[in-house]
This record gives sequence, structure tokens and C-alpha cells, in this order.
Amino acid sequence: MPLRLLVVDDSPVSRILITEMVREGGHEVVAEAEDMAQTLEAYRNQKPDLVTLDLSLAKEDGRAILKALLENDPKAKVLVISGNTQERVIADLITAGAAGFVAKPFDQDDLLRALTRFSPA
Repeated sequence: MPLRLLVVDDSPVSRILITEMVREGGHEVVAEAEDMAQTLEAYRNQKPDLVTLDLSLAKEDGRAILKALLENDPKAKVLVISGNTQERVIADLITAGAAGFVAKPFDQDDLLRALTRFSPA
């Protein structure tokens, strides 16, 4: 069953790339956002199954957005995407409530493999 995703990244190129990969994998991107306000509004309006969240954003830290999403909906599923692959950072994100992690750079197979963990049965 296809997932409905919200893609959060401050880079338009990254959002397009992730959107194309996700769509080619049979899933749907229902909204895109580049900062906290857009993310929370899109999440509230679209109720996606999963949020992909870049950790390094221009306006806010991805951790702050993760925290805000989970405060608004404790059941929110957030897949963090980042070039920071330090074990401590990843462990802290999972402890903070992230549902998964994909390391940059990634390819379509990496992303779709991560998405399969969230697909409803």
C-alpha cells in the first residue's frame, strides 16, 4: 500500500529528488516544506503517513522540527535524512522519537528500503 509523505528539506533540488524517488517507488508526496511553520501546517492539513526530515535546515534545526511534530502528534512517523552519520547523533535522534534514519548521500534503493518499514500491511 502506498505511503503519503511530507518532504521537509530547505533545498528545492533535494525536495525534487526525494519526491521523484518516492513517486517512482509507488508512493505519494502530499506536501513539501522547508521550515518549521510550513512543516507543521502541512502536517496538520495533510496528515501524512510519514515525514522525511533533513536534519540541517537553513532556518531551524531538524531536531526542533522533530520535537514539534511529536508534540503535536505523538504518533507521527519521522524519517530523518542527514549527512551527519555519527552514531551518537543517530542514537539521540532515535531516542528523541525519530522512526528511522537515512544517511546522505543515498540512492533510490536506500530510500525505498527505508520506506518499506513504514508501509501498512
